[in-house]
Amino acid sequence: MLLKKTLFVFILNLICLSVKSQGILSVKKIETIEHECDVFLGYDNQFNLYSIKNNTLSKKNSSKTYQYNNINLGKITKVDFQNPLQIVVFYKNFNTIILLDNQLNEIKKIEFNLKPTPITLDAVSLSSQNQVWIYDSISSKIGLYNVNTDALKWISTMLENPIINYESDYTHFYWTDKNLNLYRISIYGAIEKLGIQPLSEKAQLINNSCSLYQLNNQLFYYSAIDQKKYKITIDEKIISNFFFKDGILSIFTQNEITNYKIILP
Repeated sequence: MLLKKTLFVFILNLICLSVKSQGILSVKKIETIEHECDVFLGYDNQFNLYSIKNNTLSKKNSSKTYQYNNINLGKITKVDFQNPLQIVVFYKNFNTIILLDNQLNEIKKIEFNLKPTPITLDAVSLSSQNQVWIYDSISSKIGLYNVNTDALKWISTMLENPIINYESDYTHFYWTDKNLNLYRISIYGAIEKLGIQPLSEKAQLINNSCSLYQLNNQLFYYSAIDQKKYKITIDEKIISNFFFKDGILSIFTQNEITNYKIILP
């Protein structure tokens, strides 16, 4: 009898601990706008909206819409628009990077299949000083490629595990490996382990230790420091994509974008 009572108390404590480790974050709906596309990408710092439809990249604001399409390079893999004046478009199937200006005019095409040393791009994003971050799946190394001089500098040794998700800013490249370990590397090559990410279908880093992630059509905010997660209460039952910037959480579903105001812990 005592054993059963002890076991009951233990299970009850586990349930209480689980409930305490998950909080709730409320949001305030700002607006819902119609936007027909295949992939909603998000907004830049000037609130231009980026999306992809029929493999054509679009940039839209209140007065104009710009488009870019390159049928010879296949499907767009990733678009980096953190600098609206130098947008990076990655075509993985053709091992190619395209640089665009603020009106989506092509500035430069970089074909890594034509380089003398074989490089297979698995990750591409913008860095600083006319450089882009690259990850080569052949050598399993991270490097910085100068788009003006075409010089490549490797800044990491061979990574132990492949990259499954990545983001960047001008000074750091962040990635999650297959074991959900989150790392970052600086432009000087210093690598830090930042924690472990929760299992997700999509995630977006907010800062060094916090992220938003989607799982089973639900959104969560996660802090790696205290390993606490918060469920975000939104109206949408099916989420095609989401994007967060400057306190605005954008949810895309069925050709509609709903923008919410959210205050993170």
